[in-house]
Amino acid sequence: MSPLGVAGDRQGSEESASNAVIPPPPVAQIPTDVEPQEIDTDQPTLEPVFEPLDIEAVEQPRTAPIFNGVQIEDRTSEEQQQFSLEEPTTPASEETEAELRVLEVIGDRQEFDELTNIVTAVGNVVVRFNESVLTSDRLQINLNSKLAIAEGNVALQRGQQLLRGDRFDYFFVQNRGFIREAQGEVSQRDLSQDLSAEPTTFVSDPSNPALLLNERLLLEQPITNVRGSGDGLNILLGSDRNINSQTLFNRESGTVSRVRYYAEEMEFFEDRWEAKNLRLTNDPFNPPELQVIASTATYQDIDEFTSELVTTDTRLVIDDKVSLPIFPRTYRFDSSDDEGIFSLVSIGFDDEDRGGFFIQRRFTLFKNQQGRWTVTPQYLVQKALFPEAGFGGNEAESSILSPDVFGLTTKFNYNFNQRVFAVARASLPNLNFDDLEDNLKVNFRFEQRLGNLANPFRLSQEFNYRDRLFNGSLGFQRVQRSLGLVLRSPLYRLGNSGFSLNYQTSLQNITATTDRRELLGEDSPRRGEVNLTRYQASVSLNHTLPIWQGKELPATQEAGLRFTPRPVIPYVFLRTGVRGISSLYSSGNQQVLGSARIGLQGQFGNFSRDFFDYTGFNIDYSITTRGAISPFLFDRSADIRILSFGLTQQIYGPIRAGFQTRLNLDRNEAISTDYFLEYSRRTHSLLIRYNPVLEIGSFNFKINDFNWNGSTDPFVNQEIRPIIDGVIP
Repeated sequence: MSPLGVAGDRQGSEESASNAVIPPPPVAQIPTDVEPQEIDTDQPTLEPVFEPLDIEAVEQPRTAPIFNGVQIEDRTSEEQQQFSLEEPTTPASEETEAELRVLEVIGDRQEFDELTNIVTAVGNVVVRFNESVLTSDRLQINLNSKLAIAEGNVALQRGQQLLRGDRFDYFFVQNRGFIREAQGEVSQRDLSQDLSAEPTTFVSDPSNPALLLNERLLLEQPITNVRGSGDGLNILLGSDRNINSQTLFNRESGTVSRVRYYAEEMEFFEDRWEAKNLRLTNDPFNPPELQVIASTATYQDIDEFTSELVTTDTRLVIDDKVSLPIFPRTYRFDSSDDEGIFSLVSIGFDDEDRGGFFIQRRFTLFKNQQGRWTVTPQYLVQKALFPEAGFGGNEAESSILSPDVFGLTTKFNYNFNQRVFAVARASLPNLNFDDLEDNLKVNFRFEQRLGNLANPFRLSQEFNYRDRLFNGSLGFQRVQRSLGLVLRSPLYRLGNSGFSLNYQTSLQNITATTDRRELLGEDSPRRGEVNLTRYQASVSLNHTLPIWQGKELPATQEAGLRFTPRPVIPYVFLRTGVRGISSLYSSGNQQVLGSARIGLQGQFGNFSRDFFDYTGFNIDYSITTRGAISPFLFDRSADIRILSFGLTQQIYGPIRAGFQTRLNLDRNEAISTDYFLEYSRRTHSLLIRYNPVLEIGSFNFKINDFNWNGSTDPFVNQEIRPIIDGVIP
């Protein structure tokens, strides 16, 4: 037999490489009753554990090389043996190095049975093939049938996928294999690269209306060694006139970061794997609180950053008691907001523009790794069924098939590279084009990130048409159009002092509502609107002083992670901040503001026991000094003294209730008040929220870190942005 290639001494390097490639087992596996199979060492022959009907022992076209040899190294004696898997068709002297395709096997001991032509490796076996690494207690290779069987603590590492099983069969000829009782995990971070074009806004202002108290307390508690990606599937039913709160997070929210799976049978090919009776869970413990169960599943890589899972007969099971069918059954593991579990038909609520309750379906017209274009038709159910309610049209015009009961939204985003991206959104509340100028909303942003990509400057060119903003006690204000440049600084953390600094400058041409009659000439574009150029600069300095910090519970199923995806740390912080804003207008007007705030924020308990083991609170007082006021209404500072406070309290088990409010002390009236009731679990949560001041409510369902998240655009109104001290974040 001619040599197939001899490797040097790899004892130390192979052992260290194998240790680096195969990560430690997860916290728990599914199921718990899988035991390693006993191996009969006297068995002379090998048979595959499965006999699939679709495997044929005929040659088929192959894109990957088939091994023509096996090289086994004895880790103890450093002895190497090489065996051929095919009959040589050319003299040994003519065989070239390019033709050598060797399966490398390393073990503590090796044996070769000349009668059965079986090679056996025993003890810490490491096998390398097709960019994969297999480890097991024992490996046998039948040189006649071209079959390899690994048994005992089998682990297969393929890229970022880790599979574990009871027994692994690999067919050299067909380049395919089987794993029985397969268990593994998929890392969301490793399988995806964040290509999101949505900017991150600092959570430095406690008055941010999009953030509930329980969310803020979790985000700002001290860092622990239990981290998460902050991803998840969010389903929000109702009306929320704030920015999507997820886009405001600039820190991890602590959700579970890996998805585990178990399958009775798994067959893998070079580019995919197929499984029977698959179970997926984001829970690191057994029994899982939440699982996705499917009769069959196919998983494959679509491109470098995206993988796809296609399932059949798929159900969402909660606590082994509640079982719900889920659609669609094709999921993408990537960082985009692709169609998720509940996005076949989504539900929304917009009382002002769409007459209340509506349904919609999103369609992707274009998508690649750099960008995507989606179009979402909408049917305005409440407006069609109750036209007499007066939602912008009479009863005759609002029949069930009239243009008034159909809406449309579209979104386009494109990443030119890591530093440059563009985002465009457009919305029509109905398809009656007679009032197109008054109905159409457009937002466009072309942004470049400068400096350190982890904490960059953001220079953007922005155009907005009919932008809707919330300005405290002045309520909702409409900006007819604006065009300009905005520069947002990084968030500077000043050493270990607890101080942080950021600033923002802008130059914009704005057409918006004013109450200054001297500015309303005959050439005003619309009644009550004026066109001005605004020059604005703002700077914020904030400080957080830890007053007290308790201890977190261990990150176990019955302690720190009983009701939350991250252990709760008791703490009390003193928060202070100052801010200065200068706005100059081409009309000669100006608005110069200075504001200061001070407040306490904290939480007590670990949210682990059944009764009253969690209390969260915040209280802030802010005061603003100003001289002249803005000629516009949308950025005018109207709230001088503000008291903000909130409370969230565990009632029983996973149930928490609370409120948060902001009061204008000069007028003695509420600017905004939210009441919420939450059912919080380690893997999922339910949140009911109601605001009697704004007369809006919502219902939110979240599955922690299932990275198949459908867009929350139907439910969180991203057309509305908050104004804080006259500045759009």
